[in-house]
This record gives sequence, C-alpha cells and structure tokens, in this order.
Amino acid sequence: MRMKHPAKHLVALVGAALFAGVTGPVWAAGEPLTVVYWSAKDCRWCTWWEGSVLGSGGEAKFLKSPEGRAVRYTVVKKRSLSAPFVERDFKPDQQWLWPRVKNETDGKIRGFPSFTLFEGDKFVAYALGEEDIDKKLLPAIRERMKK
Repeated sequence: MRMKHPAKHLVALVGAALFAGVTGPVWAAGEPLTVVYWSAKDCRWCTWWEGSVLGSGGEAKFLKSPEGRAVRYTVVKKRSLSAPFVERDFKPDQQWLWPRVKNETDGKIRGFPSFTLFEGDKFVAYALGEEDIDKKLLPAIRERMKK
C-alpha cells in the first residue's frame, strides 16, 4: 500500500516529539530510574558530597555502587543557596524537571544536598543529606532493581 501523504506522518512524529519535550519524557512501564541531585554552588555540604573536600566523596562511592550504576544520575545546581531555582539552572535534558520544581509537584526541595528518585517521570522518593540516602534513597532503588 502506498502512502498518499508521507509528510503528514512526519509532521505527526515531529509533533509528538515536540509534545514529549514540552511535557516531559515519555516513558514506558519499567523505564529507567533517575536520581536528581539538587545542589547549590555555595553549599559546603554539597562540596563534601561531590568529593572536593579531603576525605569526602559520597558521590563517587554512590556512582560506583550497584545502586548508582542502576540509575541515570543528573545534577541540577543553582547559583546560590539563597536563590530559588530558576529555569536556566536546568540543562535541556532536565527541562522536564523545571515545572515540577516551580509548582512543587513533588514537594519542596527542603535542603542541600538532596536527591529525588524518579521511575520514568513518576516521583518515587526524596532524600535530604547523606543519612537519608541510606534510609530512603538506596532502599527505594534496591526495591526497583528487583523488578
């Protein structure tokens, strides 16, 4: 069967791709896990997590762990602790997060460093500081790794 208007199909595909980019990623069931690390350039505890202070480096340890290797890890870093997150703090592939932060869809970001776990675009868990990583984030990742 010959298509009479192949351009219409291309327009539909482009439109669907643009729609997905505006509203957020389109995920199928069982899609990847994403950990968003919320940070600020002047956050001393974030510096500790990132490993730029001697003897620290929770980030590198996490990324090398089975849980860290099971997730897509992305960093959203704002200008200053005292400044709110603004749209320009989000890279192009993170733009789906901006409306969620702006509208507090998944609750407030209550401090730094903090972490949000998503399964596809579904909010799963929020962790504030390294203690919550062990109590909340890692167990939530492990639970989903079993699926």
